[in-house]
Amino acid sequence: MTLVSVDSFGFYLIKLSMYQKISETIKVTGVYKNHTFKPFKFLWHDRSLKIDQITLISDVKDGMIKKRFYSVIVGREVYRLLFNRETETWILDELWLD
Repeated sequence: MTLVSVDSFGFYLIKLSMYQKISETIKVTGVYKNHTFKPFKFLWHDRSLKIDQITLISDVKDGMIKKRFYSVIVGREVYRLLFNRETETWILDELWLD
């Protein structure tokens, strides 16, 4: 939460920041080096988005399905990409709304 301002009645106006669920299939380009995949860009809604920074890589299990999350920065936006290691598909899981 971020404090935005105080209105004329003395009430605090709060701006909420959170992830918005997207859950759309995307295409990802990257390099596999030293047993690790590093995404460089992804295609979403006919837009090629170049990844400026990877902030987090996290492996999880959904039942027996192994998945890998990548939190990435593109310009001023933060995206969470999901790679399903069983089906080998990429999903744009979430987008950070500020």
